[in-house]
Amino acid sequence: MKVYLKSKLTSQIIEDSINDQKISSFSKISTTSLSSPYYDVMVKKGKKLVPYKLSRINFVKLLFFSNRYQVHLNNGKVLRPYTTRRRELSFLYTSDNGMNESLYRRQGIAYCVGKIVNLLYPFRRPILIFEKLSLRAQESGYAYFKYVSDYYPKEKNFFVIKKNSLEFDKIRGLSNVIVHGSFKHFYFLIRSKLFISSETPGHAYFWRENMGLTANVVRTKPYVFLQHGILGLKKLDNVFYSDQLTAPIRLITSSQFEQDIVTKNLGYDVKKVPITGLARWDLIDLKRERTNLRDKILLFYTWRPWLDDVDDETFATSEYLSSINKSIQLIKQMNLDKEIIVMMHPKMQASLSEKEISNIRLWTDSDGPLNELMSSVALLITDYSSLAWEAYYREVPVIFDMFDQQRYEKEVGSYIDLNRIPFGSKVVNKISDNVQQIIAQDYQMTEEELQAKGTYFAFQDQNASQRIHDVIQSIDLRAINREKRRLIVRAAFRIIFKR
Repeated sequence: MKVYLKSKLTSQIIEDSINDQKISSFSKISTTSLSSPYYDVMVKKGKKLVPYKLSRINFVKLLFFSNRYQVHLNNGKVLRPYTTRRRELSFLYTSDNGMNESLYRRQGIAYCVGKIVNLLYPFRRPILIFEKLSLRAQESGYAYFKYVSDYYPKEKNFFVIKKNSLEFDKIRGLSNVIVHGSFKHFYFLIRSKLFISSETPGHAYFWRENMGLTANVVRTKPYVFLQHGILGLKKLDNVFYSDQLTAPIRLITSSQFEQDIVTKNLGYDVKKVPITGLARWDLIDLKRERTNLRDKILLFYTWRPWLDDVDDETFATSEYLSSINKSIQLIKQMNLDKEIIVMMHPKMQASLSEKEISNIRLWTDSDGPLNELMSSVALLITDYSSLAWEAYYREVPVIFDMFDQQRYEKEVGSYIDLNRIPFGSKVVNKISDNVQQIIAQDYQMTEEELQAKGTYFAFQDQNASQRIHDVIQSIDLRAINREKRRLIVRAAFRIIFKR
């Protein structure tokens, strides 16, 4: 049967043949013709291309046993089939996430054991805590885990981290640490009653492994979202909307200002978005921060989703590359008495010449946690990153370099007016003009910014983890799980039996 792979992000269409009973026939596709991360499978109906719909039996097979249908390509990447709620077939073209046959077998056994134990012994189920891709131990997940380990050691809280993490040695000596990919990890994914993280549940598992028995449990597990930073400059993905099955059962906020954003834009009831402050700010001693030697200027630019799919030649001529490079060069020319630190996407870093990056320091995860770096930063230059809020909390001046604001507002969006940001200064002409103004202020925030700080940070007392713990203890998980089961059954019934 003739089918077509249509990119979700570009106009690319690849023609091929496939039998839905044997999805592995996609292995015949030339890897050089694949460039987009997401493809919809289409068929011709008359002269039009329409989505290819799986039969009910193949939908169920893919939903629960997707690993059998993954295609490992000769360039080291993987085609992962998945299906939408309408039983429409799609593919994800992505890097290998490390999941292999041995791990699938281990996972299968752990899944069965976990389900049996949950049935026979539904009490004292653990809580899993983790951070980005289960690779980090430096943000709110780690701060909260460290707090409950110290003050509530009898509670069953466990932290998941990969053995190849740069921070594994820092955390391995603590009790209740689980190695990602171990039998215990897979078992606890099933056995646990709750996830707590500054990321979505998929980060506790294998990234992009979004279908299968364990993946379905992970995706629908109740979780508390600790957040990275205060909301405002960037809209959240729709998985966080309150009416989604993937929505967190509690979304932590830092002030009335932020709580209002969540209730008005994402549809949450006030009780589901408690004002506690971020757990990772418990690690910041503001009195000590004010006396730190601040000898660095940090440039931190966020990635743009519209650049995910472009080739190197297109990226080399992009406004993103040219604008950031221009800002870096202007600051270098000022010959400041501060070390210039730049954190950027690997693709951006690879596109700059040695001359362009001379006399600056490119900071990566291997250089140390970002929160530790921030303690010595005198000035933050960013675009739309929530790191700006952390700088504000630490009382570090911020310059916003929003060179592509119109496109960003259209394709990503913001919850606040980017022309009226409540702190920092915005680049209008040359970034060097803004830097000169900060120098004139002796790298200090203005009195107006400091006086308004309480509007955006309800607490600055290093007790956020305790408040979060109180919130978690008050959650009625039984009621939440009953409602989740009802929604899951209803969704499955609708998908399987709807024509």
